[in-house]
Amino acid sequence: MRLSKKRKVEIIGMILILSNSTGAIAQELTISAELRPRTEYRSGYGSPIEESASPGVFTTQRTRLSASYKSSYLKTNLTFQDSRTFGESAITSEASTSSGALSVYEAWADILLLPGGSVTIGRQALGYDDSRLLSSPNWSNTGTAHDAAVFKYQLEDNFTANLGLAYNNDKAISKETVYSGVTQYRYMGYLWLSKNIISGLSISAIALDEGIQDQKIDANGNITYSSKVNMYHRYTAGGNLKFSNSTNPFSCLVTSYFQFGKTTATKNLNASLIALKMNYKINSIITPTVGFDLYSGDDGKNTTKSNAFNWLYGAAHSFNGYMDYWTPSLPTQGLFDMYGQIAGAISEKFSYEVGYHVFKTEKEVVYQSKNHGKSLGSELDLKLSYKMNKCVSVEGGWGSYFLSDNSRYLKLKSAEAKCHNPGWAYLSLTIRPESFALKL
Repeated sequence: MRLSKKRKVEIIGMILILSNSTGAIAQELTISAELRPRTEYRSGYGSPIEESASPGVFTTQRTRLSASYKSSYLKTNLTFQDSRTFGESAITSEASTSSGALSVYEAWADILLLPGGSVTIGRQALGYDDSRLLSSPNWSNTGTAHDAAVFKYQLEDNFTANLGLAYNNDKAISKETVYSGVTQYRYMGYLWLSKNIISGLSISAIALDEGIQDQKIDANGNITYSSKVNMYHRYTAGGNLKFSNSTNPFSCLVTSYFQFGKTTATKNLNASLIALKMNYKINSIITPTVGFDLYSGDDGKNTTKSNAFNWLYGAAHSFNGYMDYWTPSLPTQGLFDMYGQIAGAISEKFSYEVGYHVFKTEKEVVYQSKNHGKSLGSELDLKLSYKMNKCVSVEGGWGSYFLSDNSRYLKLKSAEAKCHNPGWAYLSLTIRPESFALKL
């Protein structure tokens, strides 16, 4: 039977409609898992240890099991997480006094509200830009997640806007009670905007408001909390300018943030962060990177004003050295980190990274009624990664911190303290079995 041209067009149209309808109701359920044991040797990680102390060796393990669902109008994710240290639990359940830290890491639903617009509500990891302020740090054994609602709008790939809101309580309440501060803020709201200017060049901006429960210390040194109406607010605003193009070996990221409002209920805040990072990919094996981070600080003498920048909820381990000496707890005097790095992939399975940091304070360090300059020493980091197969990867690293008198004083309150030469090493095994996806 021969079909007329008109009839052929009608049949093709019906097929397209049915295809779109089927796609609209297509559903997918995915199950995934992760097992990550990590052994660390610490002889001055985060802070130097006295010569009388012995270095520590321990193994932690993070286990995650996730189930996610996706349809044309709804996405959900539920991730269970267990975080523990080897030996924390007894070898028999009857004798065990600890079950690690079994918890729900994420539990959220993303609901389509309009074309390009949705709301994600529930416990969720938040990460923006280079993870300076809000992040889900992979290094952390427990990660970071917030109980929040995030309204999202995206106009193709050109413009994205997120509005996040969170309000915390210790428990269900029938009348107003104070918040104990399990999470640093009682209330948080933020607006994040991102726009592609031209190919490879994008700009983003963020404004974040935290309402923090006022704390008071009684005569015994115990922390008490005032009423909800006495929350003070800390504001952070700024943005990023990023250039990255797959056809250009050069990339660059410029970051600037400012903080104002209150750092405590009685102290005003006026702080800033300026950062620059540039790299040039010579080839797949060698990519050099140079940059600096400058965090404002002060001498700590002004009881009513602070210029010390607060790290908020960023990925501390990703910045200012892997030994985490100065982040997330930045020196009151501020921090200037100048660094260089070389990274690359020697093969499809093997990659490396070598970095060196020189640390200084922004303001001079003062003790014993004298100025002692700005030097905080330096750090050398090495990281090696090997992908055994598509499910298993191995990563190891080493860090050495070269102390100065100022870094000894700021960490141990004594510039003459006798310490081990700070060193740190780790070996991590990450196992991610192939995800199981079921079309419904």
